[in-house]
Amino acid sequence: MQFHYINKLIQLPEINVKNILFDDKTGVVYLSVEPIQYVQPCPYCGSHDVHRDGVLYHRHVRHLPLANWRTLLCIPAVNMECQECKAHFVWQYAFVPPKKRYTKAFQHQLMKQGQGVTVQSMSASQSVPYSTAERYFKNGLQAERKHTQMTCIQDAVQRHQLVLGIDDFAVRKGHSYNTGIHDLKGGNMLDIISGRKQEDLQAFQQTSSYMHLLNPVAVVMDLSYTYHKFVKETFPQAIRIADRFHVNRYVTDAMHAVRKEVQQKLSTQARKQLKRHHQLLETRYDALSKEDQTTVQTLLNYDNQLKAIYEWKEAFIDWYDLSLNAQQAKQMLEQWYRQGHRIQHKAVESCLQTIKNWETEVINYHRMRFTNAVVEGRHNKIKAIQRRHFFTRNRDVYENRILVECNWAYMQDII
Repeated sequence: MQFHYINKLIQLPEINVKNILFDDKTGVVYLSVEPIQYVQPCPYCGSHDVHRDGVLYHRHVRHLPLANWRTLLCIPAVNMECQECKAHFVWQYAFVPPKKRYTKAFQHQLMKQGQGVTVQSMSASQSVPYSTAERYFKNGLQAERKHTQMTCIQDAVQRHQLVLGIDDFAVRKGHSYNTGIHDLKGGNMLDIISGRKQEDLQAFQQTSSYMHLLNPVAVVMDLSYTYHKFVKETFPQAIRIADRFHVNRYVTDAMHAVRKEVQQKLSTQARKQLKRHHQLLETRYDALSKEDQTTVQTLLNYDNQLKAIYEWKEAFIDWYDLSLNAQQAKQMLEQWYRQGHRIQHKAVESCLQTIKNWETEVINYHRMRFTNAVVEGRHNKIKAIQRRHFFTRNRDVYENRILVECNWAYMQDII
């Protein structure tokens, strides 16, 4: 019987299919195979003067499925004797390691299918023991992490006008944090730093050999003194950009502080309305639906101070969007300061003082318009990974999962 089509399907050029058997009860197809070559060179001395000494036994090795049939290869363990060094050895197959029950292709498939799912669901879908799926997934993940991270770092080193993003994400909120380093232009994650304190960043800088190879023109981060000091020491030539969305949070927090005071002075019905729709005040006005715009106008009519601070918040959004360059941005920011001072509220004054302290970094956004918006989205994915894997205790496995899954789309684009 001819099996040349089956040989193409299994994509293992060193063997030929001799026979095929279907087990309808278990949904397994057994493929009896044999090596294409009659003898194999001696693995000890490299001699081709080798004598074939029969088949000792057959191994059952799991391979990629064929049309939803679980595939088992019946591989002969051919005994060989070298005529030069008199060594005895068993035929070695390139597609499966010695004494293993799964082909390398199947192991790679397990690693790929682990993206975005738990090991338990992967084990059930592939009908393999949990411990086996977990072992192959972790081993493949480690190799994939090395390849992925090396590729991302090399691209970042070679990138023209490299822009980095630095931000922390919680392992356990309020207790332990990690810091991520991101290539904003390339859209990938370069590394994870354990912790966010100054000593953690310095230790990472000393142990990471590639850091001195990076030459960013700008680094985007929040208003953390620790990060700014780290970037100033590590990349003194790069401009430091205060992340737009972190800066805007100071403004919205000041607005809500005023809103909460206004609520206390309103009637019961008005207070309930303002509290129920307070999130509409955060969204920029032109992004609201007509119905929501009407609701916001109703809320602003409750108090003049609330209306003034809402207009002040909207003016800050316009400052980010409409400033053409850094020089114009500085002039418009001075006008915005004066608008805020007229509100005469402690929370507003505190916000203005913070932005004045970081004015250079805030205005740097208009020199290179980059934000950490993609980084924040990646943090949501990391939180999902942590919940899905129950906060993996093994630090290496934890980092491997994050770096591989967060860079998965980027690596697929390269391939």
